Amino acid sequence: MHSALWRSRIFCAPPLFLCCFCVAQKPLFVLYWAQSFLRGDSAMKPQTVNDYFKQHWGRAALFALFTLGVSFFAPLKSFQLKWLIDSRSMGEALGYIGLVFAITFTSWFFERLSRRSFTKLACGAVEQVRCRIMEQLLHRSVAQYNAEGDAAYISLLTTDLRTLYDDYYMSLFNLVFWGGIMLCALGMYLYISPVMLAAILLVTIPPLVLPRRMNERLKATRDAFSLKMADYTQQLKELLGGFEVIRSFLREDAYAARHKDAARQARESELGYQQSLNAMVVNTSLISNLIFPVVMLVGLFLAFSGKLTIGTVSTAASMANFVISPCHQIAQCWAKVKSSKGIRQRLEAAMAAPEKAETGESIGKIERVTCRNAGFAYPGAAAPVLRDATLEVSGTQKVALVGESGCGKSTLAKLLFQYYPDYTGDILFNGRQVRCIDRRAFYGRVGYIAQTATIFNDTLRHNICLLEDFSDEQLAHAVAAAGLADWVATLPEGLDTVLSENGKNLSGGQRQRIGIARLALRKYDLIIADEITASLDPETSAQVMQNLLSMPCMVVAITHDTSGAFMQEFDKIYRVENGVVSAA
Repeated sequence: MHSALWRSRIFCAPPLFLCCFCVAQKPLFVLYWAQSFLRGDSAMKPQTVNDYFKQHWGRAALFALFTLGVSFFAPLKSFQLKWLIDSRSMGEALGYIGLVFAITFTSWFFERLSRRSFTKLACGAVEQVRCRIMEQLLHRSVAQYNAEGDAAYISLLTTDLRTLYDDYYMSLFNLVFWGGIMLCALGMYLYISPVMLAAILLVTIPPLVLPRRMNERLKATRDAFSLKMADYTQQLKELLGGFEVIRSFLREDAYAARHKDAARQARESELGYQQSLNAMVVNTSLISNLIFPVVMLVGLFLAFSGKLTIGTVSTAASMANFVISPCHQIAQCWAKVKSSKGIRQRLEAAMAAPEKAETGESIGKIERVTCRNAGFAYPGAAAPVLRDATLEVSGTQKVALVGESGCGKSTLAKLLFQYYPDYTGDILFNGRQVRCIDRRAFYGRVGYIAQTATIFNDTLRHNICLLEDFSDEQLAHAVAAAGLADWVATLPEGLDTVLSENGKNLSGGQRQRIGIARLALRKYDLIIADEITASLDPETSAQVMQNLLSMPCMVVAITHDTSGAFMQEFDKIYRVENGVVSAA
């Protein structure tokens, strides 16, 4: 009677638990939203890949609750096999089958909620890491950015984040998910027979310990694969960027062969990682698969000794899978968590604040720019590119820097624009060293336009305004000052016309005028133009340069073309030769 009453209570437990949970959902979600409210907008900036889970502990608590339900109910249905086999009547057997159905449904329900809640957590964490990296990246100096390169950051924001999700976050989920199931199953084995539990533990310990000896090799191959993929990404970017050059020189086969070699190296690197992972999985599989025969051997011994029934032995054999599968999963997931350490460290390094703060001295209207004996050498270079740069600009003067390609003109332009702080000598703005001036204040006073203006796959309006708010009147004035008004009038949607990626549907003159419109829209004291006519025909060059020189501010223009009629418009001309800047 007592046994039957106890079993009836177990029969009612899953549906009762499910009903209680449904009723309790509202308070649980109230708890989550209260946590979100208390956290508010004052949440700390994330510094690690796990900060999202700390900030959203309410959602993490719900995940833990759902996973606890799965861990308990998943092995419980196999546990009912004992009573089903040992049942004395058809009615009693049908009752236990009904119980199995109820437990199965409840387990499915909790597993669905568990996976859904953790997927939201993991996707939210990836988004937070990606946004944090981009936020910090955009605040790095040009020198810091160039030290890493495009490919490294692209790899971080794509391949490495994908790896973070697959190999770390989902592995953490599986560790909790399968670990809970395994612990509950072992608890049920303890109920069945302490002797059987001891035998199982002797078999399960090696698969959990073995991966620790293989983690170093796995981590090394994982890191090597990640670095090789970064190199492949860089080569791929260069290859696609040079598509037109490759086609025009009939070098398709040669560069296809180069890509084939890079793809082969990437494959070999990935193969090394996957083989290391496979070796660990196979070794773990061999040991964990011994659990079933061990359970059967011990179970039959105890059955023939009269200590267990056949139903109990059948239950123990059926439950073996709830130990075998977790052994496989835990071993693999733990290895992935350990091997992802290098990637997590790289991501967290990218999430960290820039090495140097962007604060500095304030500056008002720039009235004078002076270079005295300025010099600069790129890291690792055998000789400095600039040795003695001396010039002076004031008021609204227009100054030209002329010289052959590679003489240091563009380097001086970037020094004037605060790109590189490690120069020698003096580069003074209103008597202050340029490297000591607050960046935001400086860039509000000084504009820069490169040889080829960067064009975004966006509307012409956004390409000029760069997502900053300006009135239509201000925008119209800038368009007119840049000589774009006639062209804009011919566009089907005017300023709202979408431009192609990197301005592939624009001429060189149109691209440069868009760059000048960006400058004309903002009131600068100084504009630095770096070879903006280098790829333009003489007529377009004259028009673009005239637009630039008509701006009411100081202009420093770098050019190697001294034959243009616009050269007469400059107030001063400085010549750059062998790293020395002197008045022409």
